[in-house]
Amino acid sequence: MSDESLLQEIAALENLEMAFYQCLQGKRSQLSPQVAFLRMDAYLERLRNLVLDGEKYPWGEYREFYVSDPKRRLVASAPFVDRVVHRAIYNVINPLLDGRLCENSFACRQGKGNARAVIKLYEILRTTPDRYVVKLDVRKCFASVHHGRLLGKLFSYLPDDSCAGLFKGLLKSHPDCRIGVGLPLGNLTSQIFTNFYLHDLDDFLMEQLGGRYLRYMDDMILICSNLEHARMLVDEVIRRAKIEKLKFPSRKRLWLGKEPVPFLGFLVGADFIRPLNRNRRRVHRKINEKVKRGALPSEVAQSILSYEAWMSYPLRKMNM
Repeated sequence: MSDESLLQEIAALENLEMAFYQCLQGKRSQLSPQVAFLRMDAYLERLRNLVLDGEKYPWGEYREFYVSDPKRRLVASAPFVDRVVHRAIYNVINPLLDGRLCENSFACRQGKGNARAVIKLYEILRTTPDRYVVKLDVRKCFASVHHGRLLGKLFSYLPDDSCAGLFKGLLKSHPDCRIGVGLPLGNLTSQIFTNFYLHDLDDFLMEQLGGRYLRYMDDMILICSNLEHARMLVDEVIRRAKIEKLKFPSRKRLWLGKEPVPFLGFLVGADFIRPLNRNRRRVHRKINEKVKRGALPSEVAQSILSYEAWMSYPLRKMNM
């Protein structure tokens, strides 16, 4: 491990430069990144000093908009310079936090993702004939993360707390999150922090279910031995979730038994994986929107190919 503190690693010019180019991908036509690019050396040196100020870092205002994917969600987009800092934090912190996450947590992780989560669920169902499946969904997961508990978890695990001030400022940088609760949906750091926030629940369920459990962000799938076992585990999860300031309301609990499981745009059974119609409609709508905006035929064709590859991946993998 480097002799530098975590804050110094985040603020290192090499890391900030890498983060800048990562954030620049697909945005070279926008004015703010172009101006920063022309003044790269002065830009990064100034940014380095701001990051080293920790909690005094001047986080900018968010731009908010709604997306429907498929749920309607309010997304907060930070200014370009702040996204560079988010990425710089991610580059240093994520490899450390990822090592603490359980094997069956699939969201926002290298080598994981939607398709592999669907395949893993299929493999568990295929090899578990005696089962009772429950699907749980955390209510407003990002908006429920308690800052104090999150920071306590982070700095009980990270090698030093030098970036505590920077993190505190980041956590309260959105107006809706200044009362000590909530992470803005849209920040790269919100994703890794939320994943880490849930790791205690993951560990408990992995231990209780022997690996017959998986999570994709706020969606949890419990493959229990029977209904009584399922009720006992769900009651305990609800109890533990209260400690974490999280809720699983009754409408977010799906008692499936041996029925196929709707998960990440697919219906998964013991002997099949089928794309859900709503998932097909969502992608078709996005492609039609591209056409209406006047996208080049090559861009539309690439979107179609990407969609077909993603939708068929679990099916192809299943048959290998």
